Amino acid sequence: MKIIRPLFIFVVAWLLYWATAVWGGNTASPQVAYFDYLADAFRQGQLYLAQPPSTHDLTQFAGRWYVPFPPLPALLLLPWVTLRGLAATNTVLFSTLLGALNVLLVHLLLDALFRRGWSKLSTVDNLWLTLLFGLGCVHWYMATLGSVWFVAQISTVTFVALSVWLAVRYASAWPASSALAIALLARPNVVFTWPLLLGIYWMHNLPPGLGGFASWPQPAIARKLAGWTLRSAIPLAIAVALLLGYNVARFDHWLDFGYLTENVAQKLKPDLDHYGQFNLHYASKNLWAMWLALPLWDANTRSLTPDPEGMSLFITTPALIYLLGARRPTPLALGAWVSFVLLAIPLVLYYNTGWWQFGYRFSLDFMVPVMVLLAIGAGRRVSWLMQGLIIVGVAVNAWGITWWY
Repeated sequence: MKIIRPLFIFVVAWLLYWATAVWGGNTASPQVAYFDYLADAFRQGQLYLAQPPSTHDLTQFAGRWYVPFPPLPALLLLPWVTLRGLAATNTVLFSTLLGALNVLLVHLLLDALFRRGWSKLSTVDNLWLTLLFGLGCVHWYMATLGSVWFVAQISTVTFVALSVWLAVRYASAWPASSALAIALLARPNVVFTWPLLLGIYWMHNLPPGLGGFASWPQPAIARKLAGWTLRSAIPLAIAVALLLGYNVARFDHWLDFGYLTENVAQKLKPDLDHYGQFNLHYASKNLWAMWLALPLWDANTRSLTPDPEGMSLFITTPALIYLLGARRPTPLALGAWVSFVLLAIPLVLYYNTGWWQFGYRFSLDFMVPVMVLLAIGAGRRVSWLMQGLIIVGVAVNAWGITWWY
């Protein structure tokens, strides 16, 4: 792929995201950005916020306020804070730049799948799917906000997309698993993207002309998969060790992420205190928010309005119906489906739906495997119907941005 098209995609995506933030009057770091303050704390050799601008969703321990969320965004912001200072650091600009990079990486991934012959979609078709990701799902509004929860998810997508793209480009375990290990430093649950990486490596080792599989791989391929598994586990284990050490340094216990004592909204606190962070009790509500929730009727304005608890992915991204077409018996499809399901499980068991939000924001955790499945499910081309559904998704997300701002 020539450099012009990727550069064009990045620039256009960034201009659209930044223009959205400007239109919404949201061009300065919000009070609840936190990661800029945490980066400044790191610069001073501290792990806590000495003077946080807010304490919402922070965790107090031994009289100090900590950001409970894993530190990757703060580490990425550290050079900016070091060179320009805290006051000149803008988490909204940072988020829009990462968001544009995510759009570019998803397009590179789709193009790499086509070049490998694992997807039948041409450049134009892949541009349609890139549009779906960039403007036809919740990534659009989330990339323009700059607050702690959204920056964490946007930066996670950056390294998950990088990981999967590297896995398609290179058969080596190290590049892809290292990128995924970095993603864990923002949202550890995305470790479940790993089966997709394994499926991609399996695809690299299929005999020529064999597009699917009927049983467990032959001994020679099985040995290769076992070796790749061991090598890929090393960066992931290092990332986990770093996170656990970070917990000890903050809260004196390797399993304490600070979530159970987090200063959450009063609406969420009773369930968190009673059932904990993950529990089957939450499953029905989360599945409803993820797949079934409809807009609400506002009697005052006599119009539909998004439900801030969440809204069905089939409404915000209706082209997801094409996931039903991703049934090819290949390691790629199997790995993507396994990752999709495993990534959804902790979200279904989580103590909140992502509130306050437009759509279902946690869907970004599994959006990269979903993009792979859509590239398979679309078949030989993005049909007129699928194009229409993508355009509807863009319109729905534009409505959501108007509501949000």
